[in-house]
Parts: sequence; structure tokens; C-alpha cells
Amino acid sequence: MKKVLALLSVFALITAMASSCEEKQSSSESTDPHTAMNALDWEGSYYGTLPCADCEGIDTELRLNEDNTYRLTTSYLGKEDTQKETIEGAFEWLEDGNTIKLLGIEEGTRSPFVKIEENRVRYLDLEGNVIEGELENYYLLTKGGNPLVEDMKWQLVEFDGKEVKESDPDHYYIMFDSKVGLAHAEVGCNVLNFAYRLKNDVEVQFTQDMMTMMACPEDSIEDEFLAALKDVHRLSIDEDTLLLMKGETTPVARYILVKEKSNEDL
Repeated sequence: MKKVLALLSVFALITAMASSCEEKQSSSESTDPHTAMNALDWEGSYYGTLPCADCEGIDTELRLNEDNTYRLTTSYLGKEDTQKETIEGAFEWLEDGNTIKLLGIEEGTRSPFVKIEENRVRYLDLEGNVIEGELENYYLLTKGGNPLVEDMKWQLVEFDGKEVKESDPDHYYIMFDSKVGLAHAEVGCNVLNFAYRLKNDVEVQFTQDMMTMMACPEDSIEDEFLAALKDVHRLSIDEDTLLLMKGETTPVARYILVKEKSNEDL
């Protein structure tokens, strides 16, 4: 009798261990670490021009956020009455872990399916399939941004070829916030906020300026700075120096990196 009980105990133990292994294997298989969702740094903004049947192209910006929300901004190039259209909402991952569906897209108006690839996204057709043929690579949006510029503070030290003598990092600065796509700046008066697009590391576009409405002193350079910023379409980075450029060779403003203080400096 004792031998029978011992054998039953061993059998029960083996069965429990096998069941546990199967559960672990099933759990491991259900979470594939090699999908875009798990393996790629997909959060960020993606830019490009998509094909258009009756215009020169669809200028497209797709912003994907860590909380699975998105902002899609499009404008139809070559049309006189074109206006930017912005759609915001949530997105969901499909079972393959590489494709997302943008929720809130009106059915039949455009494809809600986007495949996530390394530093780019690929628009799919209305059924979620890859668009093949001659236009296959025209449905790509490339990831923008530059980690050497964004999410750090830059102090303004020179503007329009002249030294900013009263400069300090609390009142003369610019910061590019990659999380929300806003540049925050100050030139001794109001806090200035600009939506920005940063492509190919150094190509920049500032839009939608917003600012506090404090009256500035007569010697303020704020008006000149705002006017000059409209002509800035390029950045130049050299170690701890950032230049806002007008054209290829004309610097509008020069900034230096504000480094965080270490415990030894305190």
C-alpha cells in the first residue's frame, strides 16, 4: 500500500511539473520579444509625402505616443484651397505585434493600418496588406527628431551676429521637447512656444507660435527673434554648440548646451 501511495505521489508531482512547463512555454510564445511592439523604439514623429490621385502628394506627419495615442496631420500639396487636417485618437496593436490600427479614421476615407519598421512606418491598404508594385516604397514615412538636439536646454549666447551680454540659461534659451513636438524658448521676456518638425536630423520647421503676453522692455530682441525664426530651416550641431541657420551658411542664433550640475559642482 505504501508503495502504491509513493508511486501516486511521484506521478502527481511529474504531472504538475509538466503542466507548469507547458504554461511557461505558452506564456513565452504569447509574448514575442522580437516584434516591433517590443523590440523597436517606435514612439516619435514620422514624416513623408504619400501618393495622391488628384494632387502633387499628401504631406503627412504621424505622431505615435507611448500611451498608444496618435496625432495624424495631413495636407494636400498643389491645391489652392488646401488646409491641414489633424486627427487625434488612440491606436491598437494587431496580433502580429508589428502593425497598428488608427482608431477614429472614417471608414473608406483612408487606410487606418500602419506597419512599424526600423525608424520608419509603412502605410498599408484598406485591408491591412502591403501595397506592392511601383509605388510600394512611396508609402513610407521616416522617423524624425535628433537626440543630439532634443530634450536638453540650450542657452542663447549670440543673435544676429552680436553677443547677448545679458544672457543667462533661465531667460535666454531654447528647448526641443520631443514628447509633444514643441520648442520652448525665451529671449529675456515672454515664454515662446512653437510646434516644430525636425527631419533628417537638421532640417527644421517652426509653426504655430504661442506666447505669453507680457510687455517687453524697449531693448528687447524678442520681435527680431520671432521675425528671424521664420527664415530658419536648418540646424547645425557641433559638440556643445547649436546654430539656427538661415540657408546653408548664415547663422541666425548661436546656443551652447546647458549641462546639468554634478554633486561636485554644488
